[in-house]
Amino acid sequence: MRAHIRSSVISGIATIGIGALAVAPMAPPPEPHAPPIVSRDVQLTAAGPLLGAIPLAFIRNQIQYCSLICPFAVQLATTVPIAAAQTPVTFVDALASTRSPLKAIGIAAASVTGSANAAITPLINNDVFLVVPKAFHALDVAIVEGFNVAGAVLTPGEFIQAVQTGRANILNALNQPVGPPTTPTGATNILQVVSVAAVDVTTAVAFQAGELLLAGVVQIADASAQELAQTGHPAAALAAGVAETRQVVATASAPVVSAVNTAVTNIRNSLHDPFPAAAAVTSPSARRLAVKTDEPKKSDTPTTKKSAQPAVTAVSESRSSKRDSDEAISTSLSTHAVANVEHPANNEHRNPGSTSDDHRGNHRRAKAN
Repeated sequence: MRAHIRSSVISGIATIGIGALAVAPMAPPPEPHAPPIVSRDVQLTAAGPLLGAIPLAFIRNQIQYCSLICPFAVQLATTVPIAAAQTPVTFVDALASTRSPLKAIGIAAASVTGSANAAITPLINNDVFLVVPKAFHALDVAIVEGFNVAGAVLTPGEFIQAVQTGRANILNALNQPVGPPTTPTGATNILQVVSVAAVDVTTAVAFQAGELLLAGVVQIADASAQELAQTGHPAAALAAGVAETRQVVATASAPVVSAVNTAVTNIRNSLHDPFPAAAAVTSPSARRLAVKTDEPKKSDTPTTKKSAQPAVTAVSESRSSKRDSDEAISTSLSTHAVANVEHPANNEHRNPGSTSDDHRGNHRRAKAN
């Protein structure tokens, strides 16, 4: 009866539990976490100057060059013809004031040569020392980058990068300030160095020296005319012209000498390694590591000497400690042997079997009696 009641209670509890589970709303399964969306900008080609940046820089440079040259060109074109047209009047006025025909001739000539010199000298100087260095430096960079792009044609993976790098370097050269260049041309192998040297020497001879000699003609004439106008002596005027000629030749030859010396030095240095492929591959970090590994070589000998002395000391100390330990062991063994001889009772404690045997024999005899 009790077993029946117990089974009924258990079955009822089980039924209620099952019903509660059926009635209770099922909890929705946890939503799986979606992986975060990672967006990356994929750049297919190397970033370079914007399209049309180089032509715009070229046009901007032409405007800048004109601002340095054109005003003096206009001055030359206007003042010299006017002065030349007024030479008869200038001669008559000078003759009336100086009473010297030679001085009057000098004054009339100086009115023309002075006007020409005042316009052409700054024009030539700005072109030779400001415009030409920047313009032909950009040409040198363009030639070097042309070699680099041509060398990358056979490697398509590097061709686009070479083109972008070349455009960036050319644009950087075009954006340099006027005057002597502040950035290198980037010439590395012998072909690039020879090409740059040829351009620089040709530029120095044809443009810089040629223009300075052209301006020198006007300067020599003006120096002679000014001296004649002041002194009225043809010999003094001739001497002034000769002195000015020396100065003009020295000024005109200076760019040529500098360009030739630079070209010879660069070519001679490049002949030691005409095509430095390894130098281009070597990274700056590798060069720094090589320098660091070479530095300790200077202190190798002192370090060895310092480390050798402690090693010898350690060996001697180990030998002495070993000798001391051997002596201590032998001393302890001899002391222990002497102690055993002086105290024979120790042997009795080590072999007490005889005393116990006598005691057991006496006990057996007593029981037998």
